[in-house]
Amino acid sequence: MSKIYLMQKDFPALAITENGECKILDFYKLPFGLRRERVTFPDFVEWASNRTLSMGRSYAKEILNTLRISQTNRYEVCLVCRGLSLEDSYWIRQEEDEKSWEDVNLFHNELSLFLTKVALSGNNSHYEMEEKEFYTNRFTGKKLQIHTPELTTLGVSAKAWIRGADGSLWLHKAGKYELPSSQILEVLSIPHISYEESSEEELWDYLSDERRGWLDGVGEKMVKSCLFTNPDLSMVTFEEFSAFCGAYGRNPYEEALRVDRRAYLQMQIADYILNNDDRHGQNWGFFVENDSGKITGFCPLFDHDHSFSSAKQILSQTTWERMTLEEAARIAQRELQLSFSGLFAMEKPEYLEEEKWEQVLDRGKAISRHAFK
Repeated sequence: MSKIYLMQKDFPALAITENGECKILDFYKLPFGLRRERVTFPDFVEWASNRTLSMGRSYAKEILNTLRISQTNRYEVCLVCRGLSLEDSYWIRQEEDEKSWEDVNLFHNELSLFLTKVALSGNNSHYEMEEKEFYTNRFTGKKLQIHTPELTTLGVSAKAWIRGADGSLWLHKAGKYELPSSQILEVLSIPHISYEESSEEELWDYLSDERRGWLDGVGEKMVKSCLFTNPDLSMVTFEEFSAFCGAYGRNPYEEALRVDRRAYLQMQIADYILNNDDRHGQNWGFFVENDSGKITGFCPLFDHDHSFSSAKQILSQTTWERMTLEEAARIAQRELQLSFSGLFAMEKPEYLEEEKWEQVLDRGKAISRHAFK
């Protein structure tokens, strides 16, 4: 294979030689998951593979089939899209690639919009490639038009990035429960990513009639949130942060508390009130300043379309000790003493069933009642 560089913008952080030897060029420019004294080629492949969409995501197969790339080799998927993501400013540059960060980054450059329709509706589209966007698949030798965040957008819901008229980037996805979750977290003054309902005009070119019919039939809604990272401020997931902590024998949960104790405890309360059973290691994390490589704080909470579960005694995924969401929230509330007056005063949010709303209020009352116990 040709020499490969892992880049942060235009700065090479890691070089991988033709025989797979890895040389660290700038430790503090490395992703957190690779910040260790020695990086091996399998380490790099694992990092790159974990960067790409999983086959559990809705329409993942259709996205990969449209581009005629592997459904099983996630490392290949990462290479053919240069590993570009909207979560951070990393990308993979092969030695013969003459492109710069300015040429390839997803924050400012035009996206391959034919994939947006595939990502939202599952339509396996025919498309014409523009020569300026050709990129050679190093495994098959075929030239592909790959300039999209869809190959590195994680999660399972059907979703896609669309640029607004003002140039801002918005993630559109199916997930009506994001709307009441956002409203509830707002009245609790817990930092979160705001969601609003997507407009018909925004999605007209990307949602098929069949997809619209399905959404209407199941009572689902398309919602959107604005991109919260930028070329200077990246996100590192707790999963990747844990890999970094593990390399140095540190407890990642204790380290998360040190980053921002209040934000960590607020997350415990938020997940209990919402009865959120999906706060896995890729669904929370931290902001990282690209120039310094330092963590600056927690990201606002995001991804709540699996909230309002009817399950009882859900186990927390964000505590070192084994405990339920309620137990974790009680511990947090004893310290924070958050006010729930805004929650009790608000009207039932739209798109939230009456029974689920009553359960939210009951959980609010329970945690208020046990705050000092």
